[in-house]
Parts: sequence; C-alpha cells; structure tokens
Amino acid sequence: MIKPLTSLRFIFALFVFVSHLDFLSKSKNETLRVLFKHIFFEGYIGVSFFFILSGFILAYKYQIPLLRGEKDKIFFWKARFARIYPLHLLTLFLSIPLVFSEFFQNQIKFILKFLINLILIQSFFPQENVHYSFNAPSWSISDEAFFYLLFPFFIYLFLKQSKRFYCLLLLSITIVFALFFIVPQHWQHFIFYIFPPIRFVDFMLGIALFNLFSYVRRKKPEMNFSKIEWFSILLFILFFWFHEKIPLTFRYSIYYWLPISLIIFSFAFQQGKISRFLSHRFFFLAGEISYGFYMFHQLVIRYFLNYLGQYVHSDLVIIVVIFIITLLISYLSFQYYERPLNRFVRNI
Repeated sequence: MIKPLTSLRFIFALFVFVSHLDFLSKSKNETLRVLFKHIFFEGYIGVSFFFILSGFILAYKYQIPLLRGEKDKIFFWKARFARIYPLHLLTLFLSIPLVFSEFFQNQIKFILKFLINLILIQSFFPQENVHYSFNAPSWSISDEAFFYLLFPFFIYLFLKQSKRFYCLLLLSITIVFALFFIVPQHWQHFIFYIFPPIRFVDFMLGIALFNLFSYVRRKKPEMNFSKIEWFSILLFILFFWFHEKIPLTFRYSIYYWLPISLIIFSFAFQQGKISRFLSHRFFFLAGEISYGFYMFHQLVIRYFLNYLGQYVHSDLVIIVVIFIITLLISYLSFQYYERPLNRFVRNI
C-alpha cells in the first residue's frame, strides 16, 4: 500500500466534488460564482488522476504476479469486481428516486438505461442522458471496468516485451493528438472525456509510470524526494494557473498528463516530507473512503438541493453541509458496507 497516493485520492475526489457544485454558477455570492467559474469547474481533472493512478496501482499490485503466473485473470477480475461493484450497485439503486419521473415518460427507455448502468457499459453511449444517467459519476467506473477487463490480456500481450508496450503507447498518444484535428466539436466531450478506448491511454500512462518508478527504485539514485514532491505540486499549480488559455477539449486529459504523472511518480517513493505528512492515518483514512465520497457526492448534492435547498439561503452553508453529509456517509459505507462486501466477494 502506497499511503501518500491513497491520501491524494481524496484530494482529487474533492476536486470532482467542487466541479459538481453547478448551482454556484448562479449564486448571489459573487465570490462563489467567480470561484466556480475559474477554479471549481476545472475539478473534472480529478478523473484523469484516477485513471492514471489506476494504471499505476494495478501494475504495482498485479503486473509481476500475473506475468509470473502467481495470480490468474479470474483472481484479478474477482478482486476488482469486489472493489467497485457493490458500491456502484448501491448508488445505482439510491439514484432511482431522483430519476423515476422518466419511467412514466418512456418505460422501455428507462429500463434499458437502468440495465446499461447495471452492467457498467454506459460510457460507450455518446448520449449524455445515457452516460450521465442515474448516478452520473459512475460513467468513470464504467471506464474503469473496461480497463479491468483488458488489463490481464494487456499485461500478457505487451508487458512481456516492453518495447512492444512503449511502441503501442506512443502510437496511442499520437492517435489521440491526431483526433483533436479530426473529431467534430460536438463529439469532442464524449470522445476525449468519456469514451473508454480513448481514456485507456490515461490508464496506459499509469502502467508506464509504474515501470519507470520500478526502474528508478532499483537503481537507488541519490534524490531529494522532498524537492521533487514540491516541484510536482508547483508544476501542477502552474498548469492549473494557465488552464483558461488552453482549449477545453485539450484539458479533458492530455493537458494534465505531465503534472499528474509527476505527482504520482514523486509521491510513490514515500520518502519526501509531504509524503510523510500525507501518510498520517487521518489522511490515509480519507483516501480509503474517497471511492465512496466520489460515488455518493452527487447524489447528496441532488437530494439536498431537491428537498432541503429551499430552506437554506446561504450557498456557503449548503456546500459545508453537503460536504459533511457526504463525508459521513462515505465513512459509514466504507466501514459497514464496502469492506465487509469486499471480503465476502473475495472469499466466494
């Protein structure tokens, strides 16, 4: 377990949380409106962090055992299913009351969308009312499920010969860049932000990052890890500072590849001062409940605004209350639902 990276998961889940506070765009509080427009909206970059980190962590945990035959594809898929699906299933059912009015408009379409979400293939559909249906953040879990499905085959086919892997990675990056000049504008959000085969490049970057990390760790060079950690954070801030000068489509993934990759790489060593700070049990616990925080946060926002928002007249208070409720639910879910079901599924 790499504690600083686990802790960072919560920070980037928080990025996604603030990006979904859409009601702030019409807030009477000018400061909150400006913050949402220029800072909070950009929080969707948390998804890029999760995709790259996912490739890194899965390679860290499973690449060598799979290549050596110590673990097989079934073991891997079972472990990943146990990790993501129980919470996805719970949040899917919790989202039904929020969208149930659609059932009376078109029962067949409602049931089809439910089944699409149930088997986690919603991110393959370009229509927003499909890939963002029910619990909208689960589209990224649909992408993750696609990555998990491919990962063992990908390891066997490409990681046995590293040159083949890096040629494929370079080709994939080139294709993504080329697509920016080909894909019509109205398709760009879906293709570059949602579509699993394109986001698989982020996942591949994470795998490449792990192999670079392993190589450097074996060499044991003299490195000032605290300075590298600070540099990675400052580079990320620099990229973020200039984000409004970069086309939105480019920012969906490619623009942040470098700073996010450097953050993951530098903190993976766990030897800098910031790493030691992030390894504190409080931050580590926050990282452990981050999956729940990510999956619950938009449901809490929608339920609160639909049923209680009219009674609270301060947007700042609404943000604080929603955050605390999401945090509490995430902790309870982790302790009494996710961990027990994870163990149960793994032992079947």
